Amino acid sequence: MKIAVVQMTVTDGESEANVGRAVGLIQSAPAADLYLLPELWTSGYLHERWANIADHETPQAIEEIGNLARLRRCFIGGSMICRHDDGGLVNRFLLHTPDGGIHGYYDKSHLFQPMQEHRYLRPGVEVPIWELNGFRVAPAICYDLRFSRMFANLAERDVDIFLVPSEWPKPRCASLRVLAQARAIESQAYLALSNRIGPASDGTDFCGQSRVIDPLGAEIVADGESLVLMDIDRELITKTRSFLKVLEDRVAGVDA
Repeated sequence: MKIAVVQMTVTDGESEANVGRAVGLIQSAPAADLYLLPELWTSGYLHERWANIADHETPQAIEEIGNLARLRRCFIGGSMICRHDDGGLVNRFLLHTPDGGIHGYYDKSHLFQPMQEHRYLRPGVEVPIWELNGFRVAPAICYDLRFSRMFANLAERDVDIFLVPSEWPKPRCASLRVLAQARAIESQAYLALSNRIGPASDGTDFCGQSRVIDPLGAEIVADGESLVLMDIDRELITKTRSFLKVLEDRVAGVDA
């Protein structure tokens, strides 16, 4: 299985322009089984436009990305502002399938207060695990990376690959690199991280540093508005977990 991480700039509040940019990057990219886009890649953090985007622009973006997934015969994931069934807004990871449909979704659980997510969004309460091409795959979104127990719980359920769209700014870029690598190593799993790059309308500058990390911590990192690809090696996952039996070696009362 080959995963391609898309690192792109985002024009806040301009869904049509962002969809066009993402489609262009994927269309010009080498073939992959799954392409991962950043967090809120259609909208950015323009809070006052979120409700309108969820109601009028997200449905169009979903249709266009679904068509692209069907034409490329691939999975495409990333997060968008969506409406929950109860009418509230959510930061939702959507996974599009090679037939143009939706395989599943995940609503961001840990809401980031410094960017006012808790004021506008409702949190998710469950993380799905998807079976894709023989691998067990779980989504997470940006701030979730700071919650190691979330990843540990998923690792206990034999997740092989984590997909993490993000909008992580430059001042905390060192934390992003360390946390992403730690979550992969701790979980003995691959982790694909797609982070926004470039300035936002409020002056926030996002650091990029998108990457794919293997279970031993080796990684490939994106540079500029670009993609990075990595082949997911089932044998490496198996060998790592067989040699270092981390889950078996936990001590009751100390590790859980």
